[in-house]
Amino acid sequence: MSDNNNNVVFDEEKASLQAVKEEVSNIEANETEEILTVNEEILPELLHKALIINDKSQIIQLADDNSDVSLAEALNDLTNNEVNIFFSMVNDFNVLGNIFSYLSVEERVYLTENLPRKTIVLVLDAVVDDDLADFVEDLTKSLREKVINYLSPKRRKIINELARYSDDTIGSIMTTEYLTVRSGTIIKDIFATIKKIGKTLETVRIFFIVDNKGNNVLLGTESLEDLMFEDVNQVIDEVMSTDYPFISPIADKEEAIPICRKFDLPVLPVVSKNGEILGIITFDDVMDVIEEENTEDVYKSGAVSPTDKPYLETKAYRMALSYVVWLIILLVINTFTSVIISNFETALLTLPVLISFLPMLNDTGGNSGDQTTSTVTRALSTGEITVKDYWKVASREIMAGFLTALIVCCFNFGWTIAELNLHLVNTDANTIISAFGSLQKGYVIISMVVSVAIFFAVFVSKILGANLPMLAKLCHIDPAIMSGPLIASLMDILTLLIYFTISMLVIDAFNPGLIEITSNMVMPVLGI
Repeated sequence: MSDNNNNVVFDEEKASLQAVKEEVSNIEANETEEILTVNEEILPELLHKALIINDKSQIIQLADDNSDVSLAEALNDLTNNEVNIFFSMVNDFNVLGNIFSYLSVEERVYLTENLPRKTIVLVLDAVVDDDLADFVEDLTKSLREKVINYLSPKRRKIINELARYSDDTIGSIMTTEYLTVRSGTIIKDIFATIKKIGKTLETVRIFFIVDNKGNNVLLGTESLEDLMFEDVNQVIDEVMSTDYPFISPIADKEEAIPICRKFDLPVLPVVSKNGEILGIITFDDVMDVIEEENTEDVYKSGAVSPTDKPYLETKAYRMALSYVVWLIILLVINTFTSVIISNFETALLTLPVLISFLPMLNDTGGNSGDQTTSTVTRALSTGEITVKDYWKVASREIMAGFLTALIVCCFNFGWTIAELNLHLVNTDANTIISAFGSLQKGYVIISMVVSVAIFFAVFVSKILGANLPMLAKLCHIDPAIMSGPLIASLMDILTLLIYFTISMLVIDAFNPGLIEITSNMVMPVLGI
């Protein structure tokens, strides 16, 4: 009889633990569904119609049936007043807190200033720490103080801690809403804790084991998935992983990308130099960093100063300012092309046909350099290469540059001969005959001049394109700055010098005295 009672009790405990595990699985499944499920687009008109007729039941139904992201996107298309009404009607502040994080800065500011104090306090209380810290940084001083005063003393301390980190560091994007358990905790107690508070945390997929002395020193990590297959009566120390990657709060945000990619991490702990866990970086934070860095690189490669606001939220004068700075810099650099042309005016007047090939030479040199800077910059950004790999990169690009230049040179020689013979390029036959004795001989010499110039232009551009991003990285400058218009402008200058110098030397070799070569042509350009 006693054995039967024990079996019954054991079965009840087993069923209870199974129920806890199922509940934990549901929490994890809900997290996955919230992240991966893409709801059908909500037409802003649908929300607009329900708001103007004050249909609270319809508004609540829409809030229940659709994801927070979809709701925020729809609300961003409505007026500030309509968004304010929506927040006044919905009573689920966890949902409102999530929606608040996805709204535009303008709408969030409007809500902060116009919602009743009780409502905005509850909404802000549901916003995750890192999102709230980012929002506070965007506010004016007076509004920032107002928002901070809405928070509890404990939350206020957390937000102030996050706000003290620079925008480009890990600390500025980490969240403090994660699960820690003390060393020596029984696994079944961890399941109970997750069931109790799991929904209030950023994630429970990975949790962290800290010392039991109250110092919050990180000892190990464990995934919820692995934990579900362990004996619930074991101590967590027996199954936790003590070999885990982590990152410093003062590290650059970009440094999290290769770590998460290498170890395939959904969560990366942020640890102080004393070993104390300060927060976590989730994979969606890393995706945001990737998008931000890619956007910044695109701007810089197009010679546009990056802005921290979406395109439609950027004022016209700020857009103009982001354009004009680089345009002026490039204008000053391109002034040297005028200096070079003016100093080689004699060669151009003697053989005007040389002018026809200037655009092609400049474009080819610029495009060639841009190819290499783009390749090297991308390899630097993904961590494939570092500054320590300079000689490997340089030797590889020298060989690739030589082969590329040789192939382009050979093709260009035949192409230029064809252009001249088919009269695709207008030439003065009498000038060429008087200069070289015959028209075909002149065509061959001109084609050779252009082809040799393009060989050196491509070769030099490949070397320059490999060196500039590496130099920028060494000087702690974003290598993306070196691509696009900047490398093209620098190559315009070098290509003109190469072209005119080769033109004079080759033509003088076939017809000495045709072009008078003097030091006045080169010296002023070189600043001598």
